[in-house]
Amino acid sequence: MTILYSKVPPMPFGESLPLISDQLVKEASIASRIDIAVGYVSVDGLDKLDSLVSRENIKQICLVVGMYLESGIPESIYNRVRLLHKKWQDTGKGEIRFVNNMSYHGKVYLFWQPNQQGNDELKSAVLGSANLSVLAPLGSVARQYELATTITNSNQLHELSTHIEKLKTSCTVSATNLNDFKVIHERIEVLGGIEEVLETTESEQDMYRSLQTDIKIRIPIKAPLATNRFSTDRHDYARSNINVAYGSGRYNKPRNWYEVQITVNKTISTHPNYPKNKPFWIVTDDGYKFEAHTTAANNKQLTAYGKTGNDRVFGRWIKGRLAAAGYVKPVDNTVTDTERLGVVTQEMLNAAQMRVMVLTKTSTQEYGVVFNRLAPTSRNKKGALDKKHWTRELLDVWTVHFEGEKS
Repeated sequence: MTILYSKVPPMPFGESLPLISDQLVKEASIASRIDIAVGYVSVDGLDKLDSLVSRENIKQICLVVGMYLESGIPESIYNRVRLLHKKWQDTGKGEIRFVNNMSYHGKVYLFWQPNQQGNDELKSAVLGSANLSVLAPLGSVARQYELATTITNSNQLHELSTHIEKLKTSCTVSATNLNDFKVIHERIEVLGGIEEVLETTESEQDMYRSLQTDIKIRIPIKAPLATNRFSTDRHDYARSNINVAYGSGRYNKPRNWYEVQITVNKTISTHPNYPKNKPFWIVTDDGYKFEAHTTAANNKQLTAYGKTGNDRVFGRWIKGRLAAAGYVKPVDNTVTDTERLGVVTQEMLNAAQMRVMVLTKTSTQEYGVVFNRLAPTSRNKKGALDKKHWTRELLDVWTVHFEGEKS
């Protein structure tokens, strides 16, 4: 038995002390089969495990995850789990399973090695407090001290193996069958600290849903196919709408990646219930609330409404949601993104079930800010918004959610 440690200052650490993460990597490098049962996982931990499993020596892997039945699965983890599970199934390497009838908080890592006859033999285990994120500790996890021990006693190894088998057969479902698990939209960090963006509770969201009417506005999100992400054809939408950041910059400066323009066609903008002439509240299905309005010629653009800007608030919500779920990574400078990896594509939207944004009017109104207008000009016949002077007025409230293309 060997005690395994973590390296988290200011806890004293001797250079000769073995680390949990190093031991797991070492065991995996010589293993032919691995069974793991943990409470929680992380995207980076899953990716690290997949890189270890991709080595030729590992023939079989089973990962059991135990603590998401009550709390729900964060969307980024759900997406990565489904991806890796399919990959391992397609290659015949193994599977991921979720505990579906209790909460399991154990942390057990079992390693088999081929014996002289070529058969897999259980040789070692790591048992302790470390979830899978120990393989790639980031953020708050990097400050979390874990402790574990190795086990090589054959009787204890057999007992742990029997424990894992019972857990798999009696308490889990395959990652292809997670319909009973709630998928949680993760907090969008780039919306934090914006005064005009409020966060709503689940009970508030339920209340707004109970007030929904039959009035709906369905707005397709326009994006290119991945193969057309370099296109300059305006009909491909690689440089406009949700990807307007890749269009021409202002004052010879690149646009911010979070800038978007949700542009609707005339059929939508002339709908009798399409919101015009006055701002309105939007309550999103993932816990945010902010004012919005329709603007530009024929009110064809839908954007946020407030002192701190418009395109970026709406863009931080839509693109931030995609990024939080792991579908796309934000880009610091779109000009240097030569591979166009930051372009939002139809494939991403399809995977996220975000091809259509659905606005649903509620039967309630709430007070909000309405800016005065400056004098009309030849360029702006309505007059620009005077963001120094405003009144508070009752505004309509709309809920918003996304659907797949064929919903």
